[in-house]
Amino acid sequence: MRRLSLVFLACMFVQLLLAASYSDKSYSLPHKVTGVSHPVVSINGTWNFKFDDKSQWTLVKVPGELAMQGFAIKHDQWFYYKKTINVPADFRRKRVILRFDGVYSHARLSVNGVFVREHFGGFTRWDSDITSLVRPGQPNTISLAVEDRIDDISYASGYAHHPIGGILRDVTLFALPENSIYDVNIETHLDSIFKDATLRYSFEYEGKVPAKFTINLKDKNGRNVKLVKSAFAVRQGHNEINIPVANPDKWDAEHPNLYQLTTTLRSAGNSSVVFNDEVGFRDIKIVKNKLLVNGRQVKLRGACRHDVDPYMGRGTTPYTDSLDVVLFKESNMNFVRTSHYPPNERFLKFCDRYGIYVESETACCFVNTHRQKNYAPGATHDNPDFEAKYMGQLQEEVKVNRLHPSVLIWSIGNESTYGSNFQKSYDWIKKVDPTRPVIFSYPGSAKDKGVKVYDILSMHYPDWNGSIDQWGYSCRNFEFGDMPVIFDEWAHPACYTYSTLQNDPGIREFWGKSIDLMWDGVYNATGALGGAIWCYQDDIFELPKPKVGNAYWKEFAHTAKPEGYQGECVGYGEWGIVDLWRRKKPEFWSVKKGYSPVRLLAGKKINADAGTIIQMTIQNRFDHTNLSEISARYTYNGQTQTLTLPSLEPHQKGILTIPANDWQDGNHLVIDFVDAKGQLIDRYDKVIGHEQIDYPELGRGTALKIEEASDRLIISGDGFTIPFDRKTGLVCNVKAGNEVVIDKGPFMNMYVNLNHLSGAEVRKIANYYSTEDSDWTLESMVCNKLSGGNVSVEVKGHAKGVKCQYQMLITPSGKMTISYAVDGLPNGYLRETGLKFYLSEDVKHLSWQRDGYWDCYPDSAFAGNKGDCSLYQSRQAGYGERPVQEWQDDTHNYYYWADRGANCNRPLTQKAKGMKENIYYYTVSTDASHQLSVVSTDAKLACRMNKMPDEQLVIYINNRWDYPEIAWGNYCKTIEALPCYGVIEMRIK
Repeated sequence: MRRLSLVFLACMFVQLLLAASYSDKSYSLPHKVTGVSHPVVSINGTWNFKFDDKSQWTLVKVPGELAMQGFAIKHDQWFYYKKTINVPADFRRKRVILRFDGVYSHARLSVNGVFVREHFGGFTRWDSDITSLVRPGQPNTISLAVEDRIDDISYASGYAHHPIGGILRDVTLFALPENSIYDVNIETHLDSIFKDATLRYSFEYEGKVPAKFTINLKDKNGRNVKLVKSAFAVRQGHNEINIPVANPDKWDAEHPNLYQLTTTLRSAGNSSVVFNDEVGFRDIKIVKNKLLVNGRQVKLRGACRHDVDPYMGRGTTPYTDSLDVVLFKESNMNFVRTSHYPPNERFLKFCDRYGIYVESETACCFVNTHRQKNYAPGATHDNPDFEAKYMGQLQEEVKVNRLHPSVLIWSIGNESTYGSNFQKSYDWIKKVDPTRPVIFSYPGSAKDKGVKVYDILSMHYPDWNGSIDQWGYSCRNFEFGDMPVIFDEWAHPACYTYSTLQNDPGIREFWGKSIDLMWDGVYNATGALGGAIWCYQDDIFELPKPKVGNAYWKEFAHTAKPEGYQGECVGYGEWGIVDLWRRKKPEFWSVKKGYSPVRLLAGKKINADAGTIIQMTIQNRFDHTNLSEISARYTYNGQTQTLTLPSLEPHQKGILTIPANDWQDGNHLVIDFVDAKGQLIDRYDKVIGHEQIDYPELGRGTALKIEEASDRLIISGDGFTIPFDRKTGLVCNVKAGNEVVIDKGPFMNMYVNLNHLSGAEVRKIANYYSTEDSDWTLESMVCNKLSGGNVSVEVKGHAKGVKCQYQMLITPSGKMTISYAVDGLPNGYLRETGLKFYLSEDVKHLSWQRDGYWDCYPDSAFAGNKGDCSLYQSRQAGYGERPVQEWQDDTHNYYYWADRGANCNRPLTQKAKGMKENIYYYTVSTDASHQLSVVSTDAKLACRMNKMPDEQLVIYINNRWDYPEIAWGNYCKTIEALPCYGVIEMRIK
């Protein structure tokens, strides 16, 4: 009986230990270790792999998803890794640590045949002390059994729409002295006036005493910082060192000043270990509804980010991590949410160095909310059996990421239902790290519990006016009472509008107005902290066809893709402002413009007389930067001059003065704002007076000829011929010179959503009305000669119960003006109304000029204010290969079009088929330079093109258009379809 009681007590003791701490010791990588030449050894590379218990060993790359390498692993089925390594001989009599930065999702580790431990959680770092199991100077075998658990609280495989299991992040072996430290924490505390600081360095020590700890601190220029005391005695267990630092350079996202902290532990026998850390002195506080960094209110301009790599899947490389941070800075973002799991530490180091605020999120997603039913159990929020999994990975995350000044906010879960496991998460973080605020999504699920589980209100997807009702909480005008509110998912670019994205990627350009309006609203709302676009990059996986196993996930994962869209490429979709390969999409420029920290509060046009100065209101939207810290230049008539900026504090307005010049109507004034490193912050392109439009020329205007035939009516002028088919009333084989430019038309282009479908989850086509070309029936056609030599052709007909009448006025100069009116069209919210024509295959080129949303676009933009392009692009990468062209020159898409990549053999580029809104002219031409132009002197038309599966080229000319399917609270016009009429001008030459 006594023996049973002892066993019971021992079990209780183990349970108490587990309840106190769920994660293991977290060691710091050494810079130098006495007696060891290279104390840190990467064991990435080629590993042996076995698919299941019955399989033979083969080779795989580590790190990297197994599915991306052709191994169709199954949920809840073990697969195996092993690698034989030579542990350096000088690791003898040292502590040997094996580190995995991320293994998804449940792993069992053995070394030289001896079981070491198991680990749950795929995105946190775990260290194992294997000193007693390895033989330095000899071969040693590391074995890892892994399963992709279907009940993992991260839901990461469900989120990726395929099993992501495997060693996703780096594997490292390193040596430490037998006497060493672990669980290091570095905090910086500023005084009440944010001038002087205290550097607080704490750690756990295990080893013999006496031992001594020394600290050296260098500033960003490599100069030693004088410290009051730099050497400290070390005791067993917890140690805390507080070091005053006089007026250090502060760290913020605009001034990422880092200090080099070198610490040395010396113990008996002259054994020592040296560690290097980067320290940023900064302070975070919440004061009512404001978040302050170093005493100044910050506004977070951000996006959410996933780990995703074209070859590794749910993993990244140093190149990708660094490139992502550079692109964040280039797009004027200062904030990243690491959804929905902690990032690797390498990414955080880049955020420290470049200046990006980070919301570090634990790997806990869709608990009891949006999980696909195959991924269960979802309701783990109150389940004590899952407590260790919640707390273990959370503690591993915090121990690593708290060392980084870039980490601004902790998130304890994404879009989940509140429960005891989330409460324990919040309570633990606030105990071990009171320096940072915590958020939880969905916070409203805890509203009536009488508890505190967040410090900042996190709300997802407000509308563009800043209104949202979610789980019992409401925001209006982007604010919520006395608490800061962050919209750490908002402004979702289109990705579920499958049909639109296949036919008209112009929806991506249209989206830009949303981020501009929303950021403007947040900036001007006192209690609005910021927003994070969902998402920074596309989250798709160009999976190879499995060489082992089968792609069962196509059915199992229940992706939202409609029938006919399924292929090897899986994932949630192309929702990024950059694509999987980090090519910039149209949304990227909109983010750079909308999030710009320098605003010229002036229209596109400037009225200025020659010899006068130009003055504009300028707004400094930086948080910590005086405007005088950046530089500016202006270019006029080919001459570039330096511009003096006013000394303007953050969040203030002032006057920007351009010196007097010989201003001439129609000329452009380009103003560039550049940071201290010479990188472009923003560019404005203002026109003096009136925009000069290079309208396509008309012909000489000789008299029109009318030829009557039994099947056709032919109207011809100098350089063009316009035949009408008497059976349909449509033009056919319209020629410019000797080349056909229009095959036939006009057809009605009527697309009306009968229900608006502007909610957050729009994954299907709305109930809609549209007309088909084959539905057209001619009722009458009348031709009349008019004064001035013009000819009018009036056509009446109907399609699917909708009547339409056209009047086509043709002039001797080659201008055809089409007035149309529609009767019987059902009312609803229009997508587009206008006309369309079938174009000849001889049409090869496109040029345009338009009144775009932004006054300035980059060269070769998808839809700049002025542009030209070929309709086709021969340089295309195959499935899974790195693209050789820019995004806008793509013709194939293996996500939206599945494995074929396109709907026809010769598809258009994205640039050629995307809608160009508010055109002055839109000209398609042949190789012989014959042209068909759509002209709108008031920029009230929009044009796009598309190719049909039978290779037919079609031009759509709309006098009204919208994207009601854009959803997620984004801006759309919500235009009623009725009444429906319009005028379209075309020129043929």
